[in-house]
Amino acid sequence: MTVIRILHTADNHLDPKLTLLGPKSMERRRDFAEAFHRAIDYALERKPHLFLVSGDLFDSVNPRNPARTYVIRAFRRLHEEGVKVFLIAGNHDMPRSVEEGMSPLNEVEATGCARFFSSADKPETEHVKVDGVDVAVTGLSYNPEVPLDENPFRFSGVKLPVEGDVDIAMLHYNFSGVRVPEAWRAPVITREDIPAGYMYVALGHVHSHKEIALGDLIAAYPGSTERRSFSEEEDPAKGFLWVELPLEGKPKVEFIKVPTRPMKAVEVDVAPSVEDPLKHILQSLPADNPQLLLRLVVRGVLPLAKLASYSRASLLKRLEERFFYTLVDDSELRCEAQISSVSPAEVKSPIEAFREEIARRLRDSQLQEEKWVLERALRIGLQRLEEAGGW
Repeated sequence: MTVIRILHTADNHLDPKLTLLGPKSMERRRDFAEAFHRAIDYALERKPHLFLVSGDLFDSVNPRNPARTYVIRAFRRLHEEGVKVFLIAGNHDMPRSVEEGMSPLNEVEATGCARFFSSADKPETEHVKVDGVDVAVTGLSYNPEVPLDENPFRFSGVKLPVEGDVDIAMLHYNFSGVRVPEAWRAPVITREDIPAGYMYVALGHVHSHKEIALGDLIAAYPGSTERRSFSEEEDPAKGFLWVELPLEGKPKVEFIKVPTRPMKAVEVDVAPSVEDPLKHILQSLPADNPQLLLRLVVRGVLPLAKLASYSRASLLKRLEERFFYTLVDDSELRCEAQISSVSPAEVKSPIEAFREEIARRLRDSQLQEEKWVLERALRIGLQRLEEAGGW
């Protein structure tokens, strides 16, 4: 009996912007490349019929040339082994304006070793023959013009076609019923958007591995192949999916783990009674781990004399050998003499403040066009603030 073999990956975020990591940025970029390379090696070993990338292969629309070259070489190897590669763009590698030009995935497709479904408002379909079975792969790239929480199919007035003996869809949106962090807000698709006859929906955008069983249909997020932000530190594992679709019976989905760099956020409160703030902070940290990417949040109110003994530079110097890299946020460490009527609990991060300000303007706006501009500003602004570390 014919079984369609698929390797499904998404949200690889190759060549991320990591300027905050300074000298460790190149090594961290290699983490993302190595995680994706695990999926390539697995495919070369198991030789699936289809290799699906459901969006955000690249972290931006302008990845550096080394990342572009690496991807083209990897896909050429798959192509030479008879593996069909299909791509859609996600919210990171889909242009949001004419000024941003085209997606880097267009360049990948131009090599002839992959098929990129570039349309964001009309599903595209490619047919593949597997042992005489007609497999129809349909893809729809992320549409940045669809308002958050809107349904992209209803917004564009389109439906997924049913054309093959086996039908597969590739989408980069949230799925109704799947809980996601606020930072991952996106247009939402529903079970009703998937016509009868589809066996598998290869989803992207949500960075955690999730599978949604819908009768004989399975919709699945492989999750990201490497942790992109500290909101993912609690994810137990990262990886990709190995999928087998029999002509009769239910799909079989296996999650394949890949090694990833650990991340951890630690909050340290420094009370006025603490004699040595620097020593207190150092003693509050987890055990030494040269592989750990640490985010340290220091808060508290200290007398001027004690605050003067605290040095971020000294703190970072002491942590150089203990962890892979440490990001320090001490914006909430204040001098006792500078206390105002605003309590520390009311201080908001740049992301929180930006989101609340846009929400306020959306509530006050009476013009649909203005609301559309504000929603777009919210999406782009949150992305930029996250890249800059404005937690």
